[in-house]
Amino acid sequence: MLKNTEIIVPSGSMERNLEPWQIINWSDDQLRAIYTDWGNYLALKHNFKAATRYLDAALEIQPNDPIALSKRSRIKRLQAQAPDALTDCITAKTILQESSPSRLGTKNYLEICSALYESNHFEQTKRYLHDLLQGPNNEEKSPVLKHIRTVNSNIHDALKEEAAPAIRRLIDKMTSHLDKKPTSVKPECDVLSILEKEEELLSPIEIQRRKRQFKIYNQTYLQKSWMDVNFLKDVRGNPNLLLQQCLESTKEIENLTEQNYKTVRTFTKMLHARCPMYSSHLKKHPNKYLHLQQEQDNLFRIQYQTKRNMFKILRTIRSLIRNQELEKLTKFVDEVMGDYVTIKTNRIMPWKFEFINEVYNYLGLARINEYKFSGSMKTLTGRKRLLTLFNIPIEPASFSTVKEDNILQIRRQESIDPMAELYKKRMARFEYRMRFAKYPIERSYLYHEAAQANLDNHSFDACCLLARKSMDEARKGNNFVWAVLSALIACKAHAILGKLERQKEMLSEAYRLAKHLKNIDLCLFIDICRHVNNEEIYNKKALITSDVATKRRLTRSFESPDRNSKSIDALY
Repeated sequence: MLKNTEIIVPSGSMERNLEPWQIINWSDDQLRAIYTDWGNYLALKHNFKAATRYLDAALEIQPNDPIALSKRSRIKRLQAQAPDALTDCITAKTILQESSPSRLGTKNYLEICSALYESNHFEQTKRYLHDLLQGPNNEEKSPVLKHIRTVNSNIHDALKEEAAPAIRRLIDKMTSHLDKKPTSVKPECDVLSILEKEEELLSPIEIQRRKRQFKIYNQTYLQKSWMDVNFLKDVRGNPNLLLQQCLESTKEIENLTEQNYKTVRTFTKMLHARCPMYSSHLKKHPNKYLHLQQEQDNLFRIQYQTKRNMFKILRTIRSLIRNQELEKLTKFVDEVMGDYVTIKTNRIMPWKFEFINEVYNYLGLARINEYKFSGSMKTLTGRKRLLTLFNIPIEPASFSTVKEDNILQIRRQESIDPMAELYKKRMARFEYRMRFAKYPIERSYLYHEAAQANLDNHSFDACCLLARKSMDEARKGNNFVWAVLSALIACKAHAILGKLERQKEMLSEAYRLAKHLKNIDLCLFIDICRHVNNEEIYNKKALITSDVATKRRLTRSFESPDRNSKSIDALY
């Protein structure tokens, strides 16, 4: 056994994973120089994040290092962080001015001017450059003059006389919301609760207009890269990229996409400040008459293509009606009218009102054809006759049988009902479209669809209320098709609930409206429903009368005990 051996106690923690050059015990000045060189090298490789990290490490050792501050300001300018770069430039200039004024040259002042320029402070940049131009160094005035010419061109693009009408329109648009606010009314000071922000509801055409403006904005300043920026904007919240299972990488990817998109947006704002949209438009189209001719040709082309699309939609609707595919027709009309027609202006589609009427009338007439009485229809007894006439399923839904003695066979019900979620989505879509519906026939259609959705969801009172609103809107537009359909929807709800008197009133109103359509099959169907409902009312009254008579007879028999005793004695 070895003697006089020293016992080595292991360290309590693991050593850091260091680079080979970090093991050497460098001095602070040497480490600062190494970190600065590494930052410069990584900046040349466009690895700005790592370069900033090394320069921050160098500034932790020596906070008053003007070289590291200048390099970090350049990197921040490349990352669209001009305000932070301006702070570093001013700090570096102050340090040089206090420590060694001889090292302070025009280059340091120009870096401050560049940071001001990229911060969109053109007036301050111009004033700073003119102050610098009056300095004693005449040999270094050429870069200053170059910067002055650039700033002057930007100011001229923003304020030239040709852009005066566009500037006037922009100022009026920016100050329009200020004129509407009364000066006497002041908001109440509420410090105990958090004020809710009102959600801005935009119409579908306004949403599409803003998307188009954003696309033109990116095309103007990013040219062919606008599609990449649009993809970067959409991918930020894409669940296929931000996987919930990957906790660490998802956060890094989310931060990376947000930071990159923010950088691109900052650069586009800088370009927009240097040359606004109205100025770039004038530069792109110097010949006004030629530009107007191109706009008119483009308008005619879009109108012609829209007209072709309308004819194709009508052909598809007629084909679905011939094939009696009502479910597909309903879904197709909802998609076309909710997603395509709503984003078309009257300038692009001068025949918009006529097309809306034609599409909704096609759908309404196709639904009216369902209400026919066939001779082969089996009429059952009781209240089921009306349900059979309205084609409402009578048999209850079949449920899967479960053995009571085996609990393990019982399936757990899903916490989210797909039918309830579908109902909520449909109602939200109808409510959103109702806010921006202009024509009575469209509002009548939306109320009718909402009533049908409530009927499918077994909300019969809401169904009757919405059907009544649909009838009122149909009367405003003098449209009897949707008025009859809405009345029949209410009749279905009353038939399920068994409200015979209200059913009688609604059927009479539906029959009166159906006469205006001069549809014999529809009038015959409603007339049969009226007769069946009247029979139900008569049978119900007769049943009530017989019950009342029986109760009276029993009451009289119990009230006369002498008569009962005599009758009993007579039996013996």
